[in-house]
Order: sequence, then C-alpha cells, then structure tokens
Amino acid sequence: MDNQTLKRSNKPKNSNHKLLKILLGVFCILIIGAGICVYAIYGIITDDDTSSLFEESSPIIVSNDEKPIATDAAQPAAQTDSAGKEPAVVLQNSITHNGITYVKNENVVNILFLGIDTNSDRKVNMMGYRSDMVMVCAVDVELKTATLISIPRDTRTTVLKVDEDTGVVTETLDWKINTAYSYGGGAKKYSYPNAMVCVQMFLERNITLDTPLDFSLDVPVYLYAGIDMDGIPHVASSVGGVPITLEKSIPGVGSTGQTVNLKYDNSVLYLTNRHETGGDLDRARRQQKFMLSLATKIKGMDAPQIIISLYDDLNRYVNTNLNADQMLDLAKILMQVDIDTINLITIPGEGKKIDGTYFILHDEEATLQILLDVYYTKTN
Repeated sequence: MDNQTLKRSNKPKNSNHKLLKILLGVFCILIIGAGICVYAIYGIITDDDTSSLFEESSPIIVSNDEKPIATDAAQPAAQTDSAGKEPAVVLQNSITHNGITYVKNENVVNILFLGIDTNSDRKVNMMGYRSDMVMVCAVDVELKTATLISIPRDTRTTVLKVDEDTGVVTETLDWKINTAYSYGGGAKKYSYPNAMVCVQMFLERNITLDTPLDFSLDVPVYLYAGIDMDGIPHVASSVGGVPITLEKSIPGVGSTGQTVNLKYDNSVLYLTNRHETGGDLDRARRQQKFMLSLATKIKGMDAPQIIISLYDDLNRYVNTNLNADQMLDLAKILMQVDIDTINLITIPGEGKKIDGTYFILHDEEATLQILLDVYYTKTN
C-alpha cells in the first residue's frame, strides 16, 4: 500500500449486476431498508456470518511531513500538547470516566452516510462540494439494533485539507465538519475518505478539546454511502412520496401538525430549510425523520417495484465503497431491525459566531457520554 495516497475501496467486481447496484443504492438512501430489498430478491438468508463488515479497508492520510495520520481504522491521529510532546493516548477497550468503567462493544460496525450538496454556488475553493447531511449509522450485529447519530453540518472540529492528487495533508484547521468532504477534491478523488477520517477523529475524541482527555475512544469509520442531495427528491417521488407529519411550520411545505407527502420541491425545502425552523440541529432531526419514513415506505414495496421505481435514480446519484459481500452481510442484520426501534441521536451543541462565521460548538461532555453509551458497555 502506497503511504503517499489515501486508498479507496474497490467496488463490487460485477459492476453490471443490476440487482446489486440497486441494493447498494437503496442502502445509501435508506440505510436500514436495504436489508428488506436483499431479503425480497434473494429470499431468506440462513448464514449468520457477517465477518465482511469488519474487514477494515480504511484510507491512509499522510501529513505533509510524511507521518501517517490514520493508517487504519484502529489507529488514531497523533496528538501534540502545548510543549510539543505527544501524550500517551492509546485506543483502549476499557475506559473509566466519571467513576464508571466501560468496555468497548466489539459487535458494532459504522457506516458514514453523507448527503452531498452539489449546488454550484456552494463550491469551496473549486475543490468540491460540501456534505450537508452527516450521519453515522452504528449497527450492533449481535443485538440486531441500529443507532443513527447526526452530526450537524456546522459543527466546529478538526478538518484536514488534502492534496487532491496524492492524498497528502496540506493543512489542518478548526472548521465546519461538512467541509471535510470538499477539502478532498471531489467524489472521484479523496472527498469520501477524507470525510471518513475527519468524522472518525471527531467520534474518537481524538481532536483538540477544551479539556483534553487522557484516552481516545475506538470508533473506526471505514464504510460510507453518499447521495447527491439533488437525487433525494427524485427518489422520494419515485416511491410516490414520503409522508411526514410536521412538528413545525415550514414555508412552502406546510403547517404544524399537518401531514404532507414529500416529493420534489417540498422535499428539498423540508430537508434544507434551517433559517426559519430552528437552525441546523432541528434540520438534522428532520433529515433523520425523513430517512426513516422513506425506509418504511420502501419496506412496503416488493422487489420488482423497487427495481422499476428506483434503479435509474439510484444509479445516477449514489456513491458507496460497500462491496457486494458487505452489502449482503449488512442485509442479514438490517432486515431483522425494527425501524421503529432505531435510536435517533443528534450531537448536542449551541450556535456561535467566531470571527464572523457561524459554527455549532458541540457539548463535549454530552457528546462523550453519547459515544460511550453507543460504542461501549458499562461494567459497574
């Protein structure tokens, strides 16, 4: 493996296999509903082996002094204190925090889900577009449960800029998490791997914190699925619309308490409006609600309907590094997950302008507790 590059995982070998393309695409849109499609097409799967999901193929990102920042999903970025010395921060299976001991749950696999804003007005330094929907789907393969963790797009954290030709880090800065995608040079360059590394650093608390921790969490992120946000209304319309009961009035969509059927224009307004509906945190919660409602809608469709209704849109708007084996293994789990039991979490924080730029400053203690609860188990 070339240490100067950030490696991308291979796509399924049989790229012409339409059914697998459909499954991969539906997963990106639904996250949870993909298993239903596999079940419908291939029938009951009796093999319980899901080992392919733990075959880590995470990217390599290299700093400008040739030092690897993330060489695999089990190694964190090096941290440096004010004296220039690297503290003894290691990933630990056992962690004690606030008098409680936690042990890592080895049965959880993460999939990073990104909604990419391709509006030409949103390009950043001509390097690519931003990921305005950032979710991590944490799936417990043993308990057959899932948690969706939304990270508000304006969350201020450590972001890497990388050379779009080599994957070498050119700059490290504190900025909005949604710019990690743009600073990778685009979907065909290093945008997805760079977003994975930056999200992993955020989840592992392996970043600059006001109160530095003496440990890092172990939360590998090496699988992703992304969709061009322009494709979501097409998918919603292809399935006949996504029903949503509005918790707040949204201009162009409807009034509080009204049940609306989201298709083209009104789905875009529902997913993107933040200035008149409570800001970025409220929008992140609406995005979660939309995804689950879409999953429920497609769950009620049979395989032929899915193929006819969704294939063209999904093939056009979806990117993922899940290979066919990983998709099928994930389906074995997800088809057993009750959508109504999925835990929805949004990283908490408060908005603040810093030097004229609006950020979400996440609550560090609350965020740490959320991650311990999702990825670790209490032992006392």
